[in-house]
This record gives sequence, C-alpha cells and structure tokens, in this order.
Amino acid sequence: MELLEQARALEGELRAFKDELHRHPELSFQEVHTTALLKEKLAGLGLELIDLGMDTGVVALLRGGRSGGTVALRADIDAIAQQEAPHEGVMSCTDGVMHGCGHDFHTTGLYGAARLLCARRDELTGNVVFLFQPAEEVTQGAQAMLDHGLLDKLPDKPRYLFGLHNRPELPAGQIAVMEGPVMAGKSHFTITLHGKSGHGGSPHKCTDVIVAGAAVVNALQTVVSRDTDPLDSVVCSVLSIHAGTPDNFVPDLLTMTGSIRFHQEWAHQKARRRLEELTVGVAAAYGCKAEVAFHPGVPATVNSPELTVLARKAAAALVGPDSVVSPRPDMGSEDFAVLGQHIPAFFYWLGSGFPGQANPCWHNEHFRTDDSALPLAAALLAQSALVGLESLK
Repeated sequence: MELLEQARALEGELRAFKDELHRHPELSFQEVHTTALLKEKLAGLGLELIDLGMDTGVVALLRGGRSGGTVALRADIDAIAQQEAPHEGVMSCTDGVMHGCGHDFHTTGLYGAARLLCARRDELTGNVVFLFQPAEEVTQGAQAMLDHGLLDKLPDKPRYLFGLHNRPELPAGQIAVMEGPVMAGKSHFTITLHGKSGHGGSPHKCTDVIVAGAAVVNALQTVVSRDTDPLDSVVCSVLSIHAGTPDNFVPDLLTMTGSIRFHQEWAHQKARRRLEELTVGVAAAYGCKAEVAFHPGVPATVNSPELTVLARKAAAALVGPDSVVSPRPDMGSEDFAVLGQHIPAFFYWLGSGFPGQANPCWHNEHFRTDDSALPLAAALLAQSALVGLESLK
C-alpha cells in the first residue's frame, strides 16, 4: 500500500498531464506532440532515451542501483478519428480526433510508474524499460518498434512485459487479473465478386453482384453460428461493402471487407477455410466469380500462468484480494500481443468506470475515464515491475 500512497501524492500532477494529452490527441504514427512531451518529461527524470529512429513513440531505460534482470512496461499513446461529444470536463482541441479509447490514461499511468520507480532507483535490483508505443489503434505500432530494433538496442532483453488497458465496465478501484486469452486476435479479409454489368431494366441479361453479395453476407453468418464450436470465441464480421454508382446500371464488381476475431488459432484457421468455401460456393450459385484475400492482423493477447501469479500478487498488494476480479475475456484486439510473441507478457484491465453510473464503452463519442484511478494505474505498473524484478533474482 505504500507505493499506492506515493502514487496518490502525485494525483494532481498525473491529472494535469493526462488533461494535456486529452486536449491534444493525435492519430496513429502522428503522435508528434505526445512524443515530444514524453521525451521532455522522461529526460527530466534522468532516464536514458533509446533512439529507435522513429518519428513517434518513446523508449526509456531506468538502470537500477543493483545488477539484475530487466522488466518492461508498456503503454499506447495514439487517439482515434472521432468527434468528442460535448461535456463539462476537459475536451479535445482537435476537431474529429479524441482519446476515445483511453490511451491518454495509459500513457499517464506509465509516466506515473516511471516517477515512482525513479524514486527507488538505488534499491532496484535490475532495470526497467518504459515503452510508449505509437499506433496501437491501427495495430501496427508494436511491430514497427520491433522492426526498428527495439530488442537489439536495449542493453538487455526484458524477461517480462506488463501492460494495462482501462476498462469502463469495471468501477475505478478494481483490477482484472485473468489467465489465458484476455483479448482477441484479429485478421482481415477482402472479398471481390465479379459479375456482368448491364441495364437495370434487363436483369436477365446481367449477373448482379449486389444480389450475390447479399447472399454471401447472409451465408457468412453461419461461420460462427453453425461452423464454430459454441465454446470457442469467434467473431466474423463484414464491415464494408462497395458496389455500383449510377441508379440504372447493374454493376459487375463488388468488394467487401471484414475481420475475423478469435482467441484460439485453430478456431481462426477453421473460420478462414469456411469463409472462403462459402464465399466461392455462394457466388458461383449466383453466376459470379469470387476472390478472397486474407490479411494478417495480430495474435490473441494471452496471459501466461507464470505471469498471472506475479500479476495477482502485484494487484492484491495494492487493492487487496477482494478488488482483484476475473471477468470474461473481450473480443477486441491489442497489438500488445505482438510484443508478447517475443517477451513473456501480462495484460491487466484496470477499472476506469464511474461507480454507480452508465459508462460508455471504448470508441464511443461519450467515452470518459474516472481519473481518480490514475494513481492506481501508476502504482500497478510500478508494483508489477518490482514483483517481476524480485522474481528474477
């Protein structure tokens, strides 16, 4: 609890920092102001800045006073393209862009953890790496950092990685610790249908891709409802359809895009196979030819049993076991999972909801976080680093 009390003493500073980030949200790979602000703040703490040669994002290193292993902590820094709904609190100053997923909350929590751990620099047995990752919303920032030599440019590869995401469905003060899948993997697909164009008054002389496309969309609903084990988590969604322009033409080309989300890779592969089979077969039944292309996304975010034990210990030390909860996994995706392919990783959910209120979900124009939870975010990440370093002795 001592660490949490120290974090609470920083609450005013943390709120002010988060407000600054919230006023100036930036889209993926455009986080220039955020990056400059972080570099200034982190350099002021005496941290070493590791240059990855990227325009946005920050990597900072804290060398402990005693030799030991290395633990990494990560937060995402980008915002989303959405207009924030008017409210009485601090609002975005950038039209059409807002922190509608709480990355400003995460960034502030990690900065707070850096403040707490720097105060304990001399007693740390090992090093802590702070990863402020760009471009999570397009699920490309983690891979970009790896491609720019993240693991090669650190003096020692981290043995553990911890991160967190706010959770508006949980009230401030609760911490979710879950073993196994916590967020979904994701891949994307593009379907192209080819038919025969013609006059809208002569449908019998055409091969209408719009009718075929509607049948394909309906058929793809069975990928989950009839082809997936009910105990496996899969979402298969068509998210855009593009076809036709003039009102009196039957178009000969239709494209649709979508995504498959999953917790288990075998369920993902089965869904891919069925999607392609259904699309090609249904299109052929309507006289069309179909092309299906798959585009890689990110793997599922999976918490290992070993790190779950450490995470539960860290969380309980701050809020007690009664406030450590284990809700069901989510089907949203996180490129934190990409880093987890290279470093054993654990991902928390931290309650950010206002108790007793309806709290809009991520990517909603009314989304807000209860910033009384900022000290807990900072303390949780710092405590995770301390528990991780202790286990590496």
